[in-house]
Amino acid sequence: MDISQTELTRLRQSEEKYRRMIEMANDAIFSIDVDNGQILEANPRAEELTGRALEKLIGLPVWELHPAEEIGRAKNLFNNVVATGQGSVRDMEFIRPDKSRIIVNINSAMVEFGGHRIIQRICRDVTAKRALEAESKTMHQFFEYVLNLMPVGLGLKKDINATPTIVFENRKLQEMFHSDDDDPDHNHWYLDCKESECVDKREILGVNGIYGIEKKFHDGKLFLFNVSYYKMPDETWYELQMVQDITDQRKMENDLRRSNEELESRVEDRTRELRQKQSALAQAEKMASLGQLVAGVAHEINTPLGALKSNNDLFNRYFTRLFDRLLSDDCPEPIRNDPDLKKLYENISNLTAVNLTALDRIVAIVNSLRLFARLDRAEKDSFDIHKGLESTLTLVNHQLKGRIELIREYGQLPSISCFPNQINQVFMNILVNASQAIDNKGTIRIKTWYDKNKRVIIEFSDDGQGMEPKVVERIFDPGFTTKGSGIGTGLGLSIVHQIITDHDGTIEVTSSPEQGTTFKIVLPVINNH
Repeated sequence: MDISQTELTRLRQSEEKYRRMIEMANDAIFSIDVDNGQILEANPRAEELTGRALEKLIGLPVWELHPAEEIGRAKNLFNNVVATGQGSVRDMEFIRPDKSRIIVNINSAMVEFGGHRIIQRICRDVTAKRALEAESKTMHQFFEYVLNLMPVGLGLKKDINATPTIVFENRKLQEMFHSDDDDPDHNHWYLDCKESECVDKREILGVNGIYGIEKKFHDGKLFLFNVSYYKMPDETWYELQMVQDITDQRKMENDLRRSNEELESRVEDRTRELRQKQSALAQAEKMASLGQLVAGVAHEINTPLGALKSNNDLFNRYFTRLFDRLLSDDCPEPIRNDPDLKKLYENISNLTAVNLTALDRIVAIVNSLRLFARLDRAEKDSFDIHKGLESTLTLVNHQLKGRIELIREYGQLPSISCFPNQINQVFMNILVNASQAIDNKGTIRIKTWYDKNKRVIIEFSDDGQGMEPKVVERIFDPGFTTKGSGIGTGLGLSIVHQIITDHDGTIEVTSSPEQGTTFKIVLPVINNH
């Protein structure tokens, strides 16, 4: 049947559009004759990829672009696409006229154009990509080799809030738990402690936020699971578990305890030896506890240090100004009547008082650590809630001044028995969080009252961003933070919750998005712990 002029024009326009698309493509594109494998057409990118001019490519059998050892494979690829009509994607090599080689990802497909069948090859240079993948694989194998040499079990899983997926487990972990007979899925190490899996468990939460669980299984084995959480840039949470078999360690501790009970019936030499062992064990446990405390102490010190640095900087600027005026030839007489100098004196006096308060706070924290290190038992003291609030507000004033309106609604409160430095730290953490939740200007309200059950109530309310219900549910979880990776540690409110609990109190939080947040603290007046 003859083709009409309109149809012929349409075909030519379609062909011209197709050619322009081919020429503009970022990948090398070849059109190949299905009968003999010769290249019919190629785009400019094909010239760059092969190192051959277009006139050299046209009429060249496509398999001659490959090195000698790949020609047979290239012919098979061509023949298979011709015979089946099915496309193929694979990596092969091109050899250039200068004998250099590149790795090319080849997408071959049978297409029909203008009533003719041709094979179209879309080729992309993946040499650098494959080299990077090979290097990454080598590094992965190296680190996996190192982790397999570790004497403790290591397991990594992701999607911890959905359906967990095991990402990695080292050889030691497999030796501890995996048996093809009773655990074909290899998941005993991360399942929750249920009655069918273990007979006892003890949860441990260090001040540095590391969460640990001791699990005792039916076979008498005792394992310590140290759990850490990591959030990747793609918002995926990962859980790393480091597992230690502490069966022998606990047995040694129990043996030592029994030996201590028999001290009176042993000779002096044996008694001295056992006491030395007991002292060494106590020292090791004390140092381990101190190690967990260090991260928490550093967290506590940061805020008062920030106030000191800011105030000292302001002090230096004022002092320089004063010093310059005193040496200036234009200095008026008498100097003591200069209103600017009087104002400067007042400012320096106020700053000195703030710095002194911050130093006292740091000294109190360091002293607490020193007392703990000596195994001294710190004593509670009578504490004025309002004085504690005011001293804390002084320390965080640099975050509130000029931006946040502070409303005090103080009721009549009796003194309470507590650890004052710990309660002050609770106030500081909550106030800092409240100020950070307010983007620009806003209000923080502090309300206190004494109820009929002889409890002191302190309520902090802000009109900041607020939180979603799912965030409120986890706000006291160690390691949980809404401030982003590398900004928040997720320890502040966890420490707050721990301190209030240790004082036989309670802390509640209510919040709604864009409606602000309220923390309500309830403390008994007399705490007997």
